[in-house]
Amino acid sequence: MKLHHLAAIAAALISSHAFAATGQWDSALAGFAGNGATSATPWIASPPAGSRYAEWNFFNGLTDNSPDIGSSGGAASVTENSGSAFVTGGGNIYSPSFVTDFTVTLAGGGTGPWDVFLRVATLGSAAASTATLNGIAATAIETFSAPIVGGFGGNEQEVYWKWTVDAAPTYTFAFEAATSSMSLDQLAVFAAPVPEPQTYALFGLGLGLLGLARARRR
Repeated sequence: MKLHHLAAIAAALISSHAFAATGQWDSALAGFAGNGATSATPWIASPPAGSRYAEWNFFNGLTDNSPDIGSSGGAASVTENSGSAFVTGGGNIYSPSFVTDFTVTLAGGGTGPWDVFLRVATLGSAAASTATLNGIAATAIETFSAPIVGGFGGNEQEVYWKWTVDAAPTYTFAFEAATSSMSLDQLAVFAAPVPEPQTYALFGLGLGLLGLARARRR
């Protein structure tokens, strides 16, 4: 059977009921819920001041520089590099026969250390465990996994990678599928300055004063 016939069959399967409940995060992460009832519910509804954030729930092409939730703090883009994938009727990036390979960029800036996250939701095959940020490798942490209902096979899975790095003008992420037949359903990138030590000290002082006030009331 020719490759384009396989792709047509896969596209029909992926746009069917097997993928009906996609486009929303099923797990909370880093203090942000992001598991609302609709596909328009972002992972981070109100990004902290000074942070950078972008999220895709529906991919408009193999290169997409228009995040669905928008981008705070500058431009962001995602590109599938293998040239073997296509966008399904459900807005996922998928290849039935090849390993997909992605580059994501997010505008940086600022100074000091930053906590930086890459988060993906996949269907079918999983993402490979290693991803890089500006060439620095990290290992994926799984936050959700459940079998796909409907016969397509594999799991719906959510994973993230985290780095703490010096501020950079641009954050460039690279990740790929572990095998063929990975359908990229969602993707988000988030970068936020690490609070200064004095911020933690003031926070701790506030908690101490609150505890003292409660003790006096008792």
